[in-house]
This record gives sequence, structure tokens and C-alpha cells, in this order.
Amino acid sequence: MRAECFARSKQKEEAMQLLNKLLLHRWKSGKFQVLTAKSDSEALDLILKERRKELLFRGVRWLDLKRLNKEGREISLKRVLGGKEFVLYPNDLRYALPIPEDVIELSGMQQNPR
Repeated sequence: MRAECFARSKQKEEAMQLLNKLLLHRWKSGKFQVLTAKSDSEALDLILKERRKELLFRGVRWLDLKRLNKEGREISLKRVLGGKEFVLYPNDLRYALPIPEDVIELSGMQQNPR
């Protein structure tokens, strides 16, 4: 997260230094090759790619997709189940999970639009 903040603040060198420090501990000794970026946006792309790998099965990808699509990354999810293709487009209303009916009844809240 800190490396991403540096990259978004146009501090590419600090961002890449943090990313490389993290990756150094992930690779076997002598196998790691230092990553470099030519621009702030390239550094951000590398960091987001590593974030996706690092946080696999942690339940944060859904939040990242919502956050990154709001800034215009245009990430779609596509799955094929039983021969039928399902697509979740960027900023789709289906990103908001439905509020449980008992909560709606007790609070009078409006259901998330779907």
C-alpha cells in the first residue's frame, strides 16, 4: 500500500525501492532481479500487479476492482459456467452486494440498486 501511495504521488524511486524490498524476501536467495520503471505510471502498474499476486485469496480483489475501475482502469470480469458467459463490467451496479432483507425491514433502508 505504501509503494502504491508513493507511485501515485509521483515518487517513482521510493515506490520501486519499497516494491523491490518486498520482492527480495519473496524470491530464493540469488534469484531475484531488481525491477525498474521508466515512469510513474509504469511503477504503479508493476505495484498493482504484485499487489494482486501478494493478496491472492485474501478477499481484497473485489474492493480493488471497485477502486481501480472508479479511476478508469476498465477491468471486466468474465466467467463461463455451464456454457454460458457471465460478464461484470466496470462500475456495474452488481458490485454493490444486496443488503439482507431483515436489515431492510428493521431499518427502512433502501435496497442497493441492482
